[in-house]
Amino acid sequence: MSEQKQSSRQTFLAGALTGSAGVFLSKAIGLFYVVPFTAIAGEENMAFYSAAFTYYDILLQICSAGLPFAVAAIVAKYANRNDYKTVLLVRKLSASILTVSGLIMAVLFAASSGWLSKIVLGTSATAQDLATMRTTFIILSLALFLVPILYSYRGFYQGFKEMKAYAFSQVLEQVFRVACLLGIGWVLVYVLQLDKITAIYAAVLSTSLGALAAIFYFVRFDHQHYGEIARAARSQETRGRVPKQLLLELLGFGIPYLISSLLGNTQNLINTNFFISVNTSLGMAYEQAKLLYGIIQVQCAKLISIPQVLSIGFSAGLVPYMTIAMENHDRRALQKTVLSCLDSVFYIAMPICVMMFFLAEPIYYIMYGNANLSIGAECLRWSSMLALASTISPICTSTMMTLRLHKQSIIYLLIGFAVKCISFYPLIRYTGYTGAITSSILTSLVIIFLDLGKIKNRYGIHYARTWKRLFRIIIGCLCMNGAFALLKMTPLNFQGVGRVGTIFVFAVYAVIGLIVYFYITSMMHVPQCIFGMNRNEIISKILRTIGIRRKQKA
Repeated sequence: MSEQKQSSRQTFLAGALTGSAGVFLSKAIGLFYVVPFTAIAGEENMAFYSAAFTYYDILLQICSAGLPFAVAAIVAKYANRNDYKTVLLVRKLSASILTVSGLIMAVLFAASSGWLSKIVLGTSATAQDLATMRTTFIILSLALFLVPILYSYRGFYQGFKEMKAYAFSQVLEQVFRVACLLGIGWVLVYVLQLDKITAIYAAVLSTSLGALAAIFYFVRFDHQHYGEIARAARSQETRGRVPKQLLLELLGFGIPYLISSLLGNTQNLINTNFFISVNTSLGMAYEQAKLLYGIIQVQCAKLISIPQVLSIGFSAGLVPYMTIAMENHDRRALQKTVLSCLDSVFYIAMPICVMMFFLAEPIYYIMYGNANLSIGAECLRWSSMLALASTISPICTSTMMTLRLHKQSIIYLLIGFAVKCISFYPLIRYTGYTGAITSSILTSLVIIFLDLGKIKNRYGIHYARTWKRLFRIIIGCLCMNGAFALLKMTPLNFQGVGRVGTIFVFAVYAVIGLIVYFYITSMMHVPQCIFGMNRNEIISKILRTIGIRRKQKA
């Protein structure tokens, strides 16, 4: 491989991994706050929190109209042409659209909160639960106005490949949100002695506060970087696109992204609307169904969001690189980007998901304690399989959209939605409540299969190399599990060590398991081929990342 090709690949991976790192830190913060937050708010109230954010995510996608990805793609396109007048016009139009649509959606969400509460909780819900759900929706509606404004900044600078700013804003947003969530909730419940449900209200309000913090960061970032772009636009001699043409282009990109995002979230929407009602209709008690819903949609969802950050980071990283490759008619670069993305995500996500499957009980115990441990561990095992499928499927969908296969992508997502609808009830009826998870796994697999097939047929991208590497990755994961099995036969096991002891033992298992995984796969030259570095370079990079410097040889 030439230095130029290797540099190009590493630049894409660096950008995607930087975006993923920002989301990872954001999700990690979101993961660890769940433990104290659950203690403050009460496990019985987590269903309100989860249901509110399921609707919030969907409505946010509607009011943003798919524009963040569209803005990134169009900014990358015209910046590549040095057409900065059009780039600035993209920003003005997108910011206006996102602000107005966010305001409208916030008002509609608050106005329909009572009706939505009845849909979520079903006919068995108490009047108090309905009032709580409605209040949660109303408070969260403020975020529907603020977050689209934040998206207008993120999409703009994502188009310029400013992935560090993209990542930092996510971390800042999450840190500020969690600090407010825990701080305000703690004061309300333990200092003012108010009901625990007020912690839920504080949590949804903190979403707006976190968005405000990230917006202020981008205002400052904008002050430092916008002037250079504006000067380039003023010195540009050619005319930019007219607003009407650009608006049509934005909507042409944005609406397919919107439909894609909505259909991509139908799994959570169906779980939110029907999990409690279906399980109660099959004989489960209302409180038990509400508890299980909270475990699957909050506790387990937070854990599996760790590998899922790769889908967010790589999807964001794909857009500018693939858009430029399309603009330059560079099919070879396009193919390399797609395959490099798949290889990297498989290599990083697979061992994490496998570890979650085989060590589900100690992981759940570390995070949430003994309460409902057996149920939580079972849900996490199934969710770990969903984690891998739901990490790959959004990347495939994002690739389809960036390659302008909009119609086919939407059709495949509709097929996935149909699979979810058809399989949801019978899987729960005949396999129990985990059928809600397995129906989502089946849906994601169908979408992945259809998307990859279409990309192969249209652009001649062959996956033989990726399947070979995936097979070797699976071998590495099996060896990692073998190491776990051997460790369990030693005195270093999880029996009777308490929560603190379990953390220590799990850390040992994780480190040994990942070392075994890396060693076995590197013997088969998998990471070397994926990341374009030899084993020593990879080890040095990992050590530098965690703050350790290898001593130079004399």
